[in-house]
Amino acid sequence: MIKQILYLFICISLLNSCKKENNEKKVIQNDVFHFAKNISINESEKIISISTNGNELSFNKKDLPIRNVMVETSSAVTYLDKLGLLKFIKGVTDANFIYNPKIQQAINNKSILEIGNSNELNIELILKNKPQLIIANSNPVLAKYHQQLEQNGIKILYLDEYKEQNPIGQVEYLKVFGKLFNQNERANIIVDLITERYDSIKNIIQINRKGNVSTLVNTMYGDVWYLPSKDLLQAKLINDAKGNYIFNDYQGTNSFSLTFEEVYKKAKNAVYWINVSNVNSLSEMKATNTNYTWFDAYQKGNVYAYNKRINAKGSNDYFEQGIIRPDIVLNDLGKIFYPELFPNYTLYFYQQLK
Repeated sequence: MIKQILYLFICISLLNSCKKENNEKKVIQNDVFHFAKNISINESEKIISISTNGNELSFNKKDLPIRNVMVETSSAVTYLDKLGLLKFIKGVTDANFIYNPKIQQAINNKSILEIGNSNELNIELILKNKPQLIIANSNPVLAKYHQQLEQNGIKILYLDEYKEQNPIGQVEYLKVFGKLFNQNERANIIVDLITERYDSIKNIIQINRKGNVSTLVNTMYGDVWYLPSKDLLQAKLINDAKGNYIFNDYQGTNSFSLTFEEVYKKAKNAVYWINVSNVNSLSEMKATNTNYTWFDAYQKGNVYAYNKRINAKGSNDYFEQGIIRPDIVLNDLGKIFYPELFPNYTLYFYQQLK
């Protein structure tokens, strides 16, 4: 009889243990992301797991919110700033490439450390200051440093928002920061507001214009002209603004390259030319390649660069704030392509080259 009671007790204990384990592993359905394709969040009662591009990192909820973080990407600075969380950044890499003036001030005040660059990390300095988390991208050059840090108990979250093909998909990465820094509700509200504004601007353009313009992008890099396929984010923005991207017939998830002659043959008569880089005037542009003057857009002065917001060190806010404010980027493009639709709007990221 005693053996039977003992056996029954063991069975009940095992059953309760299994139920407890199942409850802990029970995953709340992830409906966090609607446009982002390269990231997911799985959440149980005790654990939050973030999966991105083959990397997974789990957090025990009792260890949250994060209050001490180091970042290796300027985009992470942007997301944290949007949620009012810059005070929790204790270290950054490539400080000179960060546009955000608050970060520059904090570095000068020595409240934020410079922990390395895109080629090398200061392991000793990082371990000495023991961040709860490092936010990085999957840069293979830094893989050996990341491995060493992880072996010493430092959590590293790899976020590659730049691989997303939808502008709002990039914005949705803000929800990751909301989860980890106890700003979930605020993050959701901001994402919704930006999404609504983006859709509103897109609808104004799509409803009122027939797409009677054509657009060329980028410039030569050496002997090659790199261009986005129609499925990439840059082309998506142009098409949402009805810019009639010249190379929309190129599909795929990667950019492609052409010779000058190939681009000229197809884009000579393009009405607009945008995303010209590293120049501030048409004369500077001509100095880099005299053949640019052959294009109609150049001859008519319809050339635009996204370099209106650059600091003294050459850092460009388009690559920071532009990530989380595609609605502003779209508004800029709408103003360029169809200025009559936005008579009172002033370009924010873009400027017309003179």
